[in-house]
Formats: sequence, C-alpha cells, structure tokens
Amino acid sequence: MKKLLLLIATASLFIACNNNQTNAKGDESITTVSRIDDSYTKAIKEDIMEAYAKNDFTKFDELVSDTAKVYFNSTTPINKKEWRELAQSHHVYFDSINWDKNFMFVKTDSLIKDEKHENNTLKTGNIYTLVWYTWKGVGKSTHTKIANSGSIVFRWANNKITSARFTFDPTPLVNEIAAANSAKK
Repeated sequence: MKKLLLLIATASLFIACNNNQTNAKGDESITTVSRIDDSYTKAIKEDIMEAYAKNDFTKFDELVSDTAKVYFNSTTPINKKEWRELAQSHHVYFDSINWDKNFMFVKTDSLIKDEKHENNTLKTGNIYTLVWYTWKGVGKSTHTKIANSGSIVFRWANNKITSARFTFDPTPLVNEIAAANSAKK
C-alpha cells in the first residue's frame, strides 16, 4: 500500500510539473530587448562619445553610414559630413569637453516585435542606441563652465549609424559662438 501511495504521489508530481510547463507562456507585451554591454553600446560609448570628447574621429567614417540623417533639435536633417564638422567645431569654442560619468546612461534596444507609437510603428529588427547625458566644457571666450543635459537616439542598420537625433539646450553653444565672434571684431 505504501508503494502504491508513493507511486501515485510521484506520478501526480510529474503530471503537475508537466501541466505547469505546457501552460506557461512568455509575456507577449514584451517588444524590446535592452542591453548595456553589447557591441552597439560599446561603439557609441567609446568610438563616438569618448572619441568626440578627445576630438578623435578615426572611427567616425567606419561607424556612420554615408547616407545618415542627423537631427539637432530639428526636423531638418544634416548629413554625415556636416555632423562631423559641427562636432569638430565644438573644440574651437570649448576646452575640457567631457561627459559627466555620473549623468550618462547608454543602452541599446533591439525590437523583437512591432511597436506602435501614436501614428508611427517601429518595426521588428530595428536597433536603437539611446543615450542620456550631461555634456561638460569650458567656453574659450567666456571661460564659463557648462553642464548641459540632453539625449541622443542612434538608429543602426547593417552595423552602421543611419540616423541620430540629438536633443539638448543650444543656448550655451550659441552664447559661446557669439562671444567668440564678438571678440574677433
């Protein structure tokens, strides 16, 4: 009788475990896989962000598509060449350019399911690297210490950046350029 009860208990355990496995489903609302240590995130951190701070654009052409569209607080894009020139010009107006490590977060999202956002649908397979940052520098003309927060969304295709959207307060840059031009007169 003990053996029969043991056999029934063991069989019940296997059936219960098997039922839980067949009824378990993944969360179908999950549409994105996020990473902070992948090759895209690393490329943005090291070859775009840190390299920019050092005025080093050696990997820029390799990482950015020739047809990339880049937006700076605008709906009107600039091209790859204009983006590079604009980034390099920051070093004309500012010293000590760096990213505040305490206020910088970079992650890459890969869409595993279409996402609908109001009138826009982001498609499965799209890859985006998102950056939240505080940019720091010292104006060469005004000697003002700047700490400017913002965000960037990079879109990838075929391991190249195909678009970038920068959002930040342009006032410190505009003020420094005006001061530099005023000093030239």
